[in-house]
Amino acid sequence: MKHKFTFILCLLLLNNLFSEATHKVYIIHGYAGSAFQMDKIYKGLMHEGYTAENYTYPSFKENLDSVGMDLYRKVKADNFDTVSFVTHSMGALVVRSMYQYMDSTVRFPFIYRFVMLAPPNKGARYADFFAKSPLKGVLGPNVNLMRTDSDSYALKLPLPTCQVGLIIGTRGSKHGFNPFLDDDNDGTVTVKNAVLGIEQDIVMIRSMHILMPRRKKAVSLVIRFMKLGEFSDLGNH
Repeated sequence: MKHKFTFILCLLLLNNLFSEATHKVYIIHGYAGSAFQMDKIYKGLMHEGYTAENYTYPSFKENLDSVGMDLYRKVKADNFDTVSFVTHSMGALVVRSMYQYMDSTVRFPFIYRFVMLAPPNKGARYADFFAKSPLKGVLGPNVNLMRTDSDSYALKLPLPTCQVGLIIGTRGSKHGFNPFLDDDNDGTVTVKNAVLGIEQDIVMIRSMHILMPRRKKAVSLVIRFMKLGEFSDLGNH
């Protein structure tokens, strides 16, 4: 009986040792966004066999530091072996904010890949305007945190340490979709304010900011990067 128990125990240990590692993709909307806006990406990843969650948060009420902490606690509690992230707009800042709570002494899933769609990594010019506007109280605390000046919160956030893919919306012209911005843009975020300089791969697609997560091309690019760590030959338009 003792030998039988030992044999079963060894089988269980071997099964745990050689079983596939668990992985989850968190899909995160931006400022004033919703889970519905990210639904096509979520369904696309689920169709490809990924475990995914369309994560939502109160972007008007809760500041980025607090949202980053909530995400940290959520990912830690879910306890997957590895995780990846797909974000739109301010969602990228949520994940970067999460990084500041990670501690090498506390177990946290290995972050594998991170696809950013139209992120205001260096801030957004609309935030500069609204941060000084009488409407700033109505728009919540995060508008002020997305300014583009040298004291910008976005500029001070940690850089991701995983494989990063960046999808930027452009019009392919000097003034982009918004002629009041000083670079090609998606109507909200300029090319230069999206780029961090640590990306594994960058691709530009013709798209306005708010529509990007629902573009078929964007969904295909997200899935490709999740599989291969690059956007490769899908092209730029």
